[in-house]
Amino acid sequence: MELQGAIFDMDGTLLDSMFAWDGAPAACLRQVYGREPREDLMDAIRAMTIEEGGAWISRTYQLSATGAEVAAAINGVMAEFYRTRVLVKPGAENWLERFRMAGIPMAVATSTDRALVDIALARTGLGRYFSAVFTCTEVGAGKGAPDVYNAALDHLGTPRGATMVFEDSCFALRTAKAAGFPAAGVYDASQTDLQDEIRALADLYLPAFDQVAPPV
Repeated sequence: MELQGAIFDMDGTLLDSMFAWDGAPAACLRQVYGREPREDLMDAIRAMTIEEGGAWISRTYQLSATGAEVAAAINGVMAEFYRTRVLVKPGAENWLERFRMAGIPMAVATSTDRALVDIALARTGLGRYFSAVFTCTEVGAGKGAPDVYNAALDHLGTPRGATMVFEDSCFALRTAKAAGFPAAGVYDASQTDLQDEIRALADLYLPAFDQVAPPV
């Protein structure tokens, strides 16, 4: 396959941030609503948009806050992290620069809300590599459906079979592959237990960006 386009997930793929996301809903429940989170909290909401997750938390924990208010509270926790602490994964920017030099168009497809994406890309300086950002909230579906990848593909105008999706998430990789995209699985500690499945799904497996040469 000659690579002609690339679609990158943000959290856990380009940014070392999933540990913060994994803790944010629980921190929000404790700090804002005074509730102790269940151990399966993240398992339940991982594939949802932030709005869907907020609604699920509101229902499950019988909060007086609306789903939108819960989502806003979680985003508030994450906004401070993105402004002050988030880091790019080692070697990721080198891959983006190599793709840019090779003339490969790139877009972001993320479950994170637009305002947080803007903060993260501004802090890290990665925004300059992407012609567009697509969020699950704006397209109206989480990564259990291929909508956000399809929107990015339509923007890039590159062939589906030559446009690689880069993801750390096993369920998102399954979605991309089922939709006909070649996919790169990027290791993240949040998915350690799923690495065998990710390796099996991925056309390209990256234990780390700085351990594999870009295919351009």
